[in-house]
Amino acid sequence: MLQKGFYYCLFFFVVNVSDIPSATATTSTLSSRLESDICLTATWATQGITVAGGKGFGHGFDQLADPYGIFLDDNDTIYIADRSNHRVIMWEQNATIGQLVAGAEWESTRSMSLNMPQDVVVDKNGTMYISDGGNRRVVRWRRDAGEGEVIIDHIQAVGIGQDDEGSIYVSEYADGRITKWNMNDDELNGQVIATQLRQSNFLFVDQDRSVYSVGYMAHRIVKVSEDAEEPIIVAGQSDKSGRDLDQLAFPTGVFVDQLGTIYIADTDNHRVVRWPRGAASGDLIIGEHGVGSESDQLHNPSDLFLDRYGNLYVTDTLNNRVQKFMIDKSSCLTN
Repeated sequence: MLQKGFYYCLFFFVVNVSDIPSATATTSTLSSRLESDICLTATWATQGITVAGGKGFGHGFDQLADPYGIFLDDNDTIYIADRSNHRVIMWEQNATIGQLVAGAEWESTRSMSLNMPQDVVVDKNGTMYISDGGNRRVVRWRRDAGEGEVIIDHIQAVGIGQDDEGSIYVSEYADGRITKWNMNDDELNGQVIATQLRQSNFLFVDQDRSVYSVGYMAHRIVKVSEDAEEPIIVAGQSDKSGRDLDQLAFPTGVFVDQLGTIYIADTDNHRVVRWPRGAASGDLIIGEHGVGSESDQLHNPSDLFLDRYGNLYVTDTLNNRVQKFMIDKSSCLTN
């Protein structure tokens, strides 16, 4: 068994794996894709690299329009809920143009159209699950399919996630609740696992099937555990918006690494903060130069994702781009 301690391997350190929760958002076991644990002193480049969009609000395949949810598969291919283009677009690493994988062409529609898609996750078979917000439903879109299929209807879905057994978790924004749907059931019936979440936005599911939910109007992140009677606040102060590092302002996106460290798209503060497990406040890691469109700035970031190396991807929504912030590989080296 691995023992606690530091070692010289890029920016990571090893801990006893029995001491920490493993985190994942889909059946791809996202946390295990990280090459090792990201240390709590890790830093990222202040200058972001535009890896998708960045050419203004538009409808071309080299453009985005209000990008919202983001997902990276095992090849670090980027899937983006391109909200105001009513589509999901896939952007391969180093590509200069995206590929339409679900939804409508701009001037012609497929038989299964999307309306303001909010979020997307992709399982190990390449099947996409899309929260089709404007149509109040969740759509399953199999790899290379010409159209999707409605699997959950009459639901105001925003955030969507999947556990290691394939169950789908949906945040229902207006109702302030999270429901769980077993994809193996012949007839789908949602199980309510949390309520009164104050406009639940994006969510993240770990390997213990605990759900981290973003309370947009409550300015906080809560953790919903299977064995707990009530959600617990793990970041932010209840009902108190602000710019201090113990506060959030209308957050939307959340990602949790193998150590239980929480990464938050703090939307109205135009920044990304890192909140160590059990901490009373967070650390500012992206966005110290305030709102704007320069490479070291964000404008209403909505979602975020860590790739296997610890690089951070952010949907910079009102700049109509996805930014990649490279992790500093020397920031965790110790003597």
